[in-house]
Amino acid sequence: MGIESSNSGLYLHIDFDKTPEITFNKAKVRRAFVNVGQRVMAESRRLVARRAISKAGEAPGFRTGRLSKSIGYKVPTATASRPGFMVKVAPNQKGGKGSRPITGDFYPAFLWYGVRRGAKRGKKHKKGSSGGSPWRIAPRKNFMEQALHNKRAWIEQVLFNALQDSVKVPK
Repeated sequence: MGIESSNSGLYLHIDFDKTPEITFNKAKVRRAFVNVGQRVMAESRRLVARRAISKAGEAPGFRTGRLSKSIGYKVPTATASRPGFMVKVAPNQKGGKGSRPITGDFYPAFLWYGVRRGAKRGKKHKKGSSGGSPWRIAPRKNFMEQALHNKRAWIEQVLFNALQDSVKVPK
């Protein structure tokens, strides 16, 4: 700080230390999202790996492995308008890592929404002559939501640590 006197008046000059620039490492955060995607994918595959016929409200069972193998994850690339800080984990994830696409009818939709008896017969949706359940395939539990719920605390911790490690203030 300096004060000088001159013919034109008083001149005051104050120097501030340069404010530190914060550096942000996007790669560390994106890598954390990849790690989260891999773990949630593994958890959702674990939930559908039970080799039994599933009942209504349970996670789907494992018969052929098509559903389990179709689950993949994707961390979208960063663009000018999108930083790429997200991960998508889903069956048949387009462009997903570690997944094999399900061809034909989208089987996970039948599991989630269920299929009523006679759904293709037209306007009559009756139980049938046997009087059983109106469902051919009753809706199953949302295993993707359950996988995310099971890993929630771990995900929050990993993302918090990655964000904390990626922000650096020079000393």
